[in-house]
Amino acid sequence: MTNSIRALRKQNGLSQQELAKRIGTTGQQVGNLENGRRKLTQDWMERLAAGLGCGPADLLGPSAGLDANSSANGSNDSPAGAPKTTRRPPAKKMSQKKLPGDLNMRTATVERRTKETYIRVTVNLDGGGEYSVDTGIGFLDHMLEQLSRHSLIDLELKAKGDLHIDFHHTTEDTGIAIGEAVSKALGERTGIIRFGSALSAMDETLTRVVVDASMRPYLIWKVDIKKPKLGEMDTELFKEWFQAFSQAAGITLHIETLYGENSHHIVESCYKGLARSLRQAIAIDPRRSGEVPSTKGVLGGSL
Repeated sequence: MTNSIRALRKQNGLSQQELAKRIGTTGQQVGNLENGRRKLTQDWMERLAAGLGCGPADLLGPSAGLDANSSANGSNDSPAGAPKTTRRPPAKKMSQKKLPGDLNMRTATVERRTKETYIRVTVNLDGGGEYSVDTGIGFLDHMLEQLSRHSLIDLELKAKGDLHIDFHHTTEDTGIAIGEAVSKALGERTGIIRFGSALSAMDETLTRVVVDASMRPYLIWKVDIKKPKLGEMDTELFKEWFQAFSQAAGITLHIETLYGENSHHIVESCYKGLARSLRQAIAIDPRRSGEVPSTKGVLGGSL
């Protein structure tokens, strides 16, 4: 069937990849829809309409249907000798259901203020891995930049903490704030893949990370960091960060370093593994974009 997706996309000045990002799919899928290689179902029409700022009926090509008054042989009520025309029948109204997590804007901003820290964080789950991070702790900044770059979550974070005491409060509260922002951006988690896993290698180190974005927070931490400090940062604080993040984000998180010697490599492989597994888990599954990924119909306190 002829459709107008390509024309509408170009009219909006969007590439296939840009439209794909808006509706939570891939550029290849957009191409398949434009060329008719993939069926234009009601769900796809609603998502495309939201991404293109039009009505679902606008996606249909000019040959989508005949005037309701036309006969089967194509005759109509036009005067004799007048050119015959075909008109599209009134389009069936489709429910404009809310897209999962608001696919056009899966973003959130969180401010956390205590007597020990002030943190403001903004995330865009459908970003490109752009970041601006300032915690006052150089090594932690480096790890959060890795998290953003490899998860493709845009991350803007500014933290001010009682670093004159130690790095504990700032590290933990940063994990809480980022986790809360991710959870807020996910909303009801409708349509997400939910599960993700990664093997993260860095030179001699190999770490396995598994995520379930289930709203059942839990951390398994099987990581042996060789040195007590990296730069000025106590390495015991990294477990505190992952614990805080998993609780606030509502994810089950298993991290296990299978082997490794260099402490920097071990910690960095944990953050990169989280990034890659989280990227999988929060992606939209185009085959069930309107469904919560649970047999219970809701996430949280259930399987």
